[in-house]
Amino acid sequence: MHSVTIFSPRGPRATGMRAALRAGGLSLCLVFAAGAAAAQTADAVAPDLRQVEATLWNDPDADAIRSVRGVLEEAADAGDATAQFLLGRHLLNGWVLPQDRGAGLRLLEAAAAASHVEAQVDLGEGYLWGLNLPVDPALAAEYLGAAAEAGSNKAKRVLGAQLITGERLAQDKERGLSLMQQAIAAGDAEAQIALGKLYMSGHGVPREPQTALALFEGAAEAGNGHGLAAYGDALMWSQEDPARAEAILNRAGELGAGEAWLSLANGAMYGYLGGGRVSRAKFDGYAEKARAAGQERIAVLEAERNMWGINMRASGPETLARLRQAAEEGNAAAAGTLIELLRDGNKLNIRRDRAGARDALEEFGALFSDQMRVQYALSIDASEARAARAYAPMAEIISARPDLHNAWFGAQLAKANPNLAFYMLQQRMAADGVYRGAINGYATPATLRAVRDLCRQERLSENCGDNVLQPSVVGALLLN
Repeated sequence: MHSVTIFSPRGPRATGMRAALRAGGLSLCLVFAAGAAAAQTADAVAPDLRQVEATLWNDPDADAIRSVRGVLEEAADAGDATAQFLLGRHLLNGWVLPQDRGAGLRLLEAAAAASHVEAQVDLGEGYLWGLNLPVDPALAAEYLGAAAEAGSNKAKRVLGAQLITGERLAQDKERGLSLMQQAIAAGDAEAQIALGKLYMSGHGVPREPQTALALFEGAAEAGNGHGLAAYGDALMWSQEDPARAEAILNRAGELGAGEAWLSLANGAMYGYLGGGRVSRAKFDGYAEKARAAGQERIAVLEAERNMWGINMRASGPETLARLRQAAEEGNAAAAGTLIELLRDGNKLNIRRDRAGARDALEEFGALFSDQMRVQYALSIDASEARAARAYAPMAEIISARPDLHNAWFGAQLAKANPNLAFYMLQQRMAADGVYRGAINGYATPATLRAVRDLCRQERLSENCGDNVLQPSVVGALLLN
């Protein structure tokens, strides 16, 4: 039996909601506002609909899911923008309800047309990043701009960052900084962190670590430690001041930024917290805090210790067994690492096993989104293309699926088959007129020069010389 408490005004819609919820085995507690209301606006019922939708995240049974969907569909059909937004995002993304991108998009568009700000932000981000929608910077700017005009701090933050960097939208630093500052002035700690990260990396603005830190400290005063976690992580890996980095990361973790404990465990494992045994002795304590904070990747770090023999005997089979056990317990990060290791091997104690990678994807695929399952499957197929004659058809298959294109998938392709990734980069650069060499998948001097130029043009790395062979950079250039 599932229950939900609904606060609802009187009226015919409330009667329909009660009937639908009861039909699904849900109990309804109504608290009526003073005075009768013959008509109800979308705003009046929005809190009720949100509470109804929230039950979808509480392990509902099939009857409860059908009932909640019925309530949302009834309200959406009646023109309720909040119902259109809630149901639309579920259908677009395949959350709990089966995915139906067309229906989800139509509902979100209807809500956005009715000036529903959250729907405008969702569509803006979807078109900006290709989140179950085709990448369309013009539409992204339109939706985010409308939401920003309506006062959405999130829209100001996302749009502001894009205008500052020019990553997806035409660069307009002055407007971008203005939007960011508006969000910060309105108390948006995430805007402080987003702008701080730009100053930390020098992406679109001068590189000013102290300005970044001041913004992160401002967010920390509001109880958000994620900026300090990013700053402490960068400081730790720079090895400039290990003690200070550790102190900052501890502060971030205590503020609820669980990724800080993961950074500390990672640094401890590789000797970045005081060096050698002193550093490695700190791993267990930070690993326990990372686990308590729900950081799934701690299982991956523990497997890496086993793989490389850090404070234990190196063993490829034990590494795979650790990852498999964590995946069986529902750890998606461990499942993904298992698939990648089986697909690629590690050139030490784990051999490439594509059949094993496919079996692992079949076994643990439910831990991933539909999109990620297809991306992993294609990356395994891509790993088998071993000559230029095989690159062309594989590149055509990938190019025909723009809905799958993002930097993560590009990085997976670069890991699975670097030659295929460079073949596709050569194709792209030749089409753009910035490369005139052979299209063969080899990282020739001419290819590397063109890739470095493209990296600098798109500002994807602080070091576009040495880093252009990194899968993360290749992937971002390839499919981002």
